[in-house]
Amino acid sequence: MDEAQKNYLNALNIILGSSPERLIKVLSRFSDPQDAFNISRIDLEKLNFQKETIESFLRERKKINIKQEWQKLKEENVILISKEDNDYPELLKEIIKPPALLYIKGVLLQKERYFACVGTRWPSDYGRMVAPNLIGDLTEADFTIVSGMARGIDNLAHKAALSRGERTVAVIGTGLDIVFPPENKKLAKEIERRGAIISEFPLGTPPLKYNFPLRNRIIAGMTLGTLVLEGSEKSGALITANSALAEGREVFAVPGPIYSKTSKAPNNLIKQGAHPVTKVSDILSVFDLKEGFKKEKEIKGETTEENLIIETLKREPAQIEQIIKVTKLDVSKVSSTLILMEIKGKVSRTGNKYFINR
Repeated sequence: MDEAQKNYLNALNIILGSSPERLIKVLSRFSDPQDAFNISRIDLEKLNFQKETIESFLRERKKINIKQEWQKLKEENVILISKEDNDYPELLKEIIKPPALLYIKGVLLQKERYFACVGTRWPSDYGRMVAPNLIGDLTEADFTIVSGMARGIDNLAHKAALSRGERTVAVIGTGLDIVFPPENKKLAKEIERRGAIISEFPLGTPPLKYNFPLRNRIIAGMTLGTLVLEGSEKSGALITANSALAEGREVFAVPGPIYSKTSKAPNNLIKQGAHPVTKVSDILSVFDLKEGFKKEKEIKGETTEENLIIETLKREPAQIEQIIKVTKLDVSKVSSTLILMEIKGKVSRTGNKYFINR
């Protein structure tokens, strides 16, 4: 699709009130964006639009400056693609209601193998410990991690990929000129620089509640599978998982402690047939994949103290008091050794517990 047509496509999306459903409906009647933009009142009525929507559409169409709106995209370094374009994700074309267009900051690579990782906005220490290692290993298995750049597990997923020097894709429920939550501005810039941020909503679209289930269908639709890592019984991550199931995609879940609220979503998914995941090979085996996966790193100590701490943490994550008790080392020696091991990347800390980086 050429730029002139995309000018009309962008303008049409704006005046339809940032509603993907309405845009898909109009474009089902007119394949040419300019014809769709110039749709008559009669045709709008035939498409069963409400009177208020029709009046709003006709009013906004008179006011919109098509070229000016297109210039805004250029100023924001946003690329607009349609389903007809070669760089539109192939798997996304196959879903029940694929987005008619995608706004992109950064670069989508056509041959990427996408995998979704989603979960609670309030992860436990367990989730914060599991996510970086498990999701990081997925990136080394040649998967590009896709998530929603929300607080919690989404952020951990993107950061896990970036920390391994790999690409990641964020699908958001706002216009690309709005970062939500606002504290993600630095992360958004890094994702744009080393991956892509995409949305089906035009510039200026705020973080409206009903936008996010629509966003979730894209996360599930463009990926081979979806991993749920922590979530409550009514977690938004379940919307993504259910979208994946509806599209015939694989769903995976990391089991958690049975008394933890954030374990209810993944544990219930496993009961319903989702693939349980405790290590990355559990995912690779479902897709019959082996190539590209790097085996777990064996963390070795450089001193007697480091080796004692590593052996302690191999059993389970531990607080510093527990490490002191097991290793029988003095407090200052354990503290200084742990600091050095963190700097070397051998251990990490979440909350007040240390664990081995694998």
